Amino acid sequence: MHIQAPRPLKPYARAIRFGLKSARALFGKYPRECTVCGYKGRFFAYGYPLVADILCPKCLSLERHRLLVLCDREKNLFGGKKLLHFAPEPGMRDYVQKTKPSSYVTCDLFAENVDLKIDIENIAIPDESFEVVLCSHVLEHVNDKKAIPELFRILRPGGLLVAMFPIVEGWDATFEDDSKTKNPDDRLLYFGQHDHVRFYGRDARARLAAPGFAVEEWTATEPNVFKHGLLRGEKVFLCRKPAQ
Repeated sequence: MHIQAPRPLKPYARAIRFGLKSARALFGKYPRECTVCGYKGRFFAYGYPLVADILCPKCLSLERHRLLVLCDREKNLFGGKKLLHFAPEPGMRDYVQKTKPSSYVTCDLFAENVDLKIDIENIAIPDESFEVVLCSHVLEHVNDKKAIPELFRILRPGGLLVAMFPIVEGWDATFEDDSKTKNPDDRLLYFGQHDHVRFYGRDARARLAAPGFAVEEWTATEPNVFKHGLLRGEKVFLCRKPAQ
């Protein structure tokens, strides 16, 4: 008769210890400053798996939103521009409007509180309609081989695509596998979220450049990482359509 050996308690003890440590960090530990709304204080834990010190309790901004605001402060991405904003979060919508773009149009395929219902893979907008397109954490959800050329098409010559997405800089190539997109659990396991279809690698730059964009990037560095609760090394990709 085979008797199963008792499981060692050490891994359980470790899991409990680090679980308690995470619980103590739920409502923040360090002083931060939100670039989106100006809040100063502790940021809350958020996400799956849970990450400490990333959620502004006032405007609900995350690391990517605060990084984008810092980039705008330096580059003046939105002010005075004719702008199309995909999948706008409330805090970022408010921020962008305060920069006073000359025209501000919001869009999404499914959300109700937007100006236009748009399929980013087949955008029902005339060529060269906008000076700036803001597309943050959208491309990892869709067929980017269709979406990126469409974004290029609707921008005016000299126009700018501002793009952000999760990226693994240690990978040469983007990981995508249609067989892993059939259900939300597989997507969460392989791509980090239940509605993602890929995890970008370093070749993301080539994907952005394919229609003709000149691609630059703006990176989260210290002291901004600590001060504003940013993700170390996160990128804002600035994709310029050539002027004619």
